[in-house]
Amino acid sequence: LGGEVADLCAAVGFAPDPEQRLILDAAFGLRDGGPVRDVGIVAPRQNLKTGVLKMMALGWLFLTEERLTVWSAHEFSTAQEAFRDMCVLLESLPDLEREVLAIHRASGGEAIELRGDRRLRFKARTKGGGRGLTGNRIILDEAMYLRPDHMGALVPTLRAVRDPQLVYAGSAGLLESAEWRRIRDRG
Repeated sequence: LGGEVADLCAAVGFAPDPEQRLILDAAFGLRDGGPVRDVGIVAPRQNLKTGVLKMMALGWLFLTEERLTVWSAHEFSTAQEAFRDMCVLLESLPDLEREVLAIHRASGGEAIELRGDRRLRFKARTKGGGRGLTGNRIILDEAMYLRPDHMGALVPTLRAVRDPQLVYAGSAGLLESAEWRRIRDRG
């Protein structure tokens, strides 16, 4: 479905570049009747990564109509900035904005709610791990800061979700980026 997501984004003036198109094709590919379980994106800040994450979120909200997408980041300010970017994008596109039921702007409760029981929530990862991150599609932005306790809390909760998908996105790892290295090596 990557081509359809690319077409949607192009139709609203947010066309993917060739590298983003490759990522969309991989992320929206199907395997054994469901989505590809894990997608990893290693890219420079903002240039490639954040744009394609927004495109993926649009695809999940408006094409595959996922019930719950969670966008998490290491720092609260990064999650807030992603929320702000998505609000600006949706508010600038009347065809998509008509589907918006509510935008929740309370600090720590940032979310975009669409008609038809579809939501995009924005969360910061906390020391408590990933218990609050369960959803149909989960973006783990700033993946170079993932810790084993985040993944240890998140992965078991995914058993309650049909066909979950995790998208790991970050820039090059740091010395302490053991989880990010594990994901890269698995790929």
